[in-house]
Amino acid sequence: MHIYGPSRTTVARVVAIAKLSPGIVRFYFKSKGAMLVASLRFLATEFEQLVLEPVGALRQSPVQALTKLVELYVDASVASTRKVSVWYAFWGEATARQEYQDICGQKDDRFADLVRELVGRMIEHSGQLQLDADAIALGLIGALEVLWQGFAFQAEEDIDRAAAQRRCMAYLSSVFPGYFPAHGAAAGLEGLPPERRFAEERARCLAPAWQLAGHALELQAAGDFLTIESATTRALLVRDATCTRAFVNTCPNQPHALVMARRGRLAGAIACPLHRLEFSLDGTPADAAAGGPLAPLDIALAGGLVFVARAEAVHPLPPLRGGEAFEAARAIDAGSAGFSEHEVPADWKIAIEQLLLHRLPEHAVHGGVHEFAAPDLQVDLAAQLVHWSASTAADGARWQRVFQWPNILLEWRPDGLSAIQVVPLAAGHSRWQCFEYGARDPGAPAAAQGSRARRAEALRLDINLASSTQRGLASPGYRASDQHGSVPAAIAAFREMLAAQLR
Repeated sequence: MHIYGPSRTTVARVVAIAKLSPGIVRFYFKSKGAMLVASLRFLATEFEQLVLEPVGALRQSPVQALTKLVELYVDASVASTRKVSVWYAFWGEATARQEYQDICGQKDDRFADLVRELVGRMIEHSGQLQLDADAIALGLIGALEVLWQGFAFQAEEDIDRAAAQRRCMAYLSSVFPGYFPAHGAAAGLEGLPPERRFAEERARCLAPAWQLAGHALELQAAGDFLTIESATTRALLVRDATCTRAFVNTCPNQPHALVMARRGRLAGAIACPLHRLEFSLDGTPADAAAGGPLAPLDIALAGGLVFVARAEAVHPLPPLRGGEAFEAARAIDAGSAGFSEHEVPADWKIAIEQLLLHRLPEHAVHGGVHEFAAPDLQVDLAAQLVHWSASTAADGARWQRVFQWPNILLEWRPDGLSAIQVVPLAAGHSRWQCFEYGARDPGAPAAAQGSRARRAEALRLDINLASSTQRGLASPGYRASDQHGSVPAAIAAFREMLAAQLR
C-alpha cells in the first residue's frame, strides 16, 4: 500500500511481494477489501499498543505523559515513512469506504480524548486555570499531524526525528513555561531573553529537585501539617494515623492553597471552605463533589529533615554528611522551630553565590557568624554537594555546612541547625526561606542567644549584598575588573553543576 496506495493494491501484487499463492491469501481474507481493512485494523491496534497504552499509564503525571506522547508519536516504530503514507492513503479514501472511516475515526477520537485529558491535568497541575484545554490540545495534535505529513514525503534517512520532538516540546514549553524544557532549543542559554532562560533554569534545575519542607519532629501526631512553596510546587505535608504524606496544596476548583498556615494540626480532614470540599488525611476525597484524590508528591527524610519533590524524574536525595552525625549526638527541641521568608530583589543564582562566598569560605574567616579556624571544604560533584566543616577559634566547637544542589544551604552547630532555601520567583527576583531549630541541650543559653543574633545579622548582610550585586549588574555604568583572581571552590562547583544541567 505504501508503494501503490489502496486503490492500486491488488491480491496479485501482494502475493508477488509476499511470495505466497493467491489461494492462501484469499483463504484468509476472501477479498481485496477484507485484506485492506485487516491492514488498517493492524495499524490502529499497533498505535493503541505503542502509543495510547504507555502514555495512558502515565496520566497521573501529566508532564511525563505528554513528554512520552511526543516521543512515541514521532518514533520510527510508529511514524515510519511507510506507515505514515499508508495512514494518509486510508484517510484519503475514508469518505468512500465506511470501514475506513470507522477505523480511522475511532483511532483519532481515542487519541484526541487522551491528549485533551492530559492537557486538562497539566492545567490543574500548573495552576493555570485560565487556559483552554481544548484549544491547547488541538494545537498539539495539529503540530504532530503536520510533522507526520512531512514524514510521508521524505525518505527515511532524511527525517530528523529529534528536531520534530524539539518543535513539539517547544510548543508545550511556551504554554507551560518551566515544566517542559524546549530540549536543545539553545546551544547557549546565555543568548536567551531573561524570562526564557529563567523558565529553562526552573524546569531543568528546580523542577526535579528535592526541596526542604521542615523537620520530622514537626510532624509527630496525627493531623500535624507543614506547608511550603517551592519554585514549581505548592506542597502540603500531613501526618495521618500511619505515616507522613505529601500532596499538591491546591484546591481542585481554583488555584488557591487548601491550607494557608505554615504549620499546625488538622482536625481530621483537609478542607476547602470556599467550595465545600473535603479530603481525608490520606488525600482521598470525602465525596464525589471533590473529584479525584489530591495529587501526591514524593517525600524523603535525611538528617532528621523532611524533603518533598514532584513525582516526575526526581533525582536521588544524597546523604547529608554531618546531618546524621548531628542527629545522633544532639536532640532537636521540637518547640524551637522557627521559619521566616524574605523577598529579595536578586536572581537565585546570585543569591546562591553570595551565600557560598560568605558561608563556605576556603580559608580562616568569620564565616558569617564566628571566627573559625581553617575549614575543611570538600566538593562532591557526583552527589551535587559541597561539604564545609570548621571549629570555632574560641572554644573549638565543630560546625558543619552543606550546600545541596540546587538551592539549599544547611548548617549544623552545637546549639542547633538552620537552613536557607533560595526559591526562584522570576528573573532577578527570589524568596529566601529560613529554617531554625534549636538543640534540646544547647549548652550555654547566653552563647546560643548571641549566636542567633549574629546569624540574623549575617542574613541581613547576605540579603543586602545579593540585592546590591543584582543592581550593579543591571547598571549600564558597571564594568567588571579584569583582575578577578581565582573563583572560590564552592562557587566554581555550583557553576559546574549549573552548566551540567543547562548544557
